Amino acid sequence: MKNPQISNRSIITTIGTAFSIFLISLIILISHSCTKNPAAILKLTISETAGLSRSLEYIEVEVPLNGTFPAEEDICLKEAGDTKLIAGQIIDTLTRASGRNYLKCIFPVSIEASETKTYEIINGTAELQNEVLHYMGQDSNVKIENTDFIADLTDIKATAENGLGSGQLAGLILKDFNDQLIQRGHINMHWAPNFQREGLEYKTFGHIQHPDTLKMVKGPYKFSLYRSGSVSGYDEIRVSCMYHFYAGLPYFTFSSEVLIKEDVELMLLRNDEMTMDSLFTHVTFLNPDGEVATVDLYQGDGIEQLEKDPIPDDAVWLFFQNKNKQYAFGSIRLEYDNTNLSGNISPLYGEHTKITRSAGNGRYWNRRLINDHNTLIPGGSRYREINAYLIFKVSNEDGAPEIEEYHKRLSNPLIIQYIE
Repeated sequence: MKNPQISNRSIITTIGTAFSIFLISLIILISHSCTKNPAAILKLTISETAGLSRSLEYIEVEVPLNGTFPAEEDICLKEAGDTKLIAGQIIDTLTRASGRNYLKCIFPVSIEASETKTYEIINGTAELQNEVLHYMGQDSNVKIENTDFIADLTDIKATAENGLGSGQLAGLILKDFNDQLIQRGHINMHWAPNFQREGLEYKTFGHIQHPDTLKMVKGPYKFSLYRSGSVSGYDEIRVSCMYHFYAGLPYFTFSSEVLIKEDVELMLLRNDEMTMDSLFTHVTFLNPDGEVATVDLYQGDGIEQLEKDPIPDDAVWLFFQNKNKQYAFGSIRLEYDNTNLSGNISPLYGEHTKITRSAGNGRYWNRRLINDHNTLIPGGSRYREINAYLIFKVSNEDGAPEIEEYHKRLSNPLIIQYIE
């Protein structure tokens, strides 16, 4: 409304006083009306289709930019027929082939099971929702805190000997469990993707010292960190990784791609690896037949039995739990794709999910793609994953219902439809 208001005011100087007063009053009224009921930039519907009530979910929306974005205003979401504005977070700017510009924004919403809501995107000002992220540190050397955990991505575990830096998960503080720290004492707890060729030490994406790309989004609702590049001694391999952390949600996601640029022989290739000290008592996982199994990590011969009959590489989920303290930390495998650049399957050898004993009585899980066998991997091979890492309380014998609910929720995101 700003440009029409300016032009109208310039016209007022040439007409009579009484009519000028009338026009000024009208313009003020219109301006006030625009402030209270601004026109919608975009209209959309959001549908819940999995039969799950969701008290907090985030939607990402591409908002078209028409002209200059008002610097003093925010992008807000408003439910149709409601006056409450929900402030958004701008996470990216996009330019399509048509030349049109868009803002990629994220908004928190709540929705009942099987419900559809209509929303409008408007310019306005609004307070942030109660749930926001807090940060300690700078750039990728940072800790991210939400209501459930504190994620440490700093270089606290880095030494000259291990060659690590910041930007890889070093540890998690579980706020609802007396600030229990889960970690691996001498290295980062998140240790994937990683790889090894005969005669060299194995390396992880945390050893990328000079990334070819490093991008961060740091806002009240979402933190993202993207890094890609190669590791010294493994120039044939390009690794791309992305973390996403959210305010108010008990999980974070991690996506990765291992791209083989030139032929290389590897004896080990792993992903989805979380390595920890002796902080858990059992591992629970979903078998292909739909049965839930739980194995003691320290008592009996459960780990030996898993060597003979391992957890499949494509198991939908698994988690470590401490049955005494009732906390659990697990992986929900959202995507697992080993097709190469030509659409064929990349080489695998002895693929499975392995539960491993480690030094100092530690335990870890990892998905083995190449399992201790020299394997020639042609250029163009590619290995991709998206996993969600969930913290939750084990409320019954095996804890499966909690992780099953989040698997269903994450596998069935809200459906967004734009209204023309």
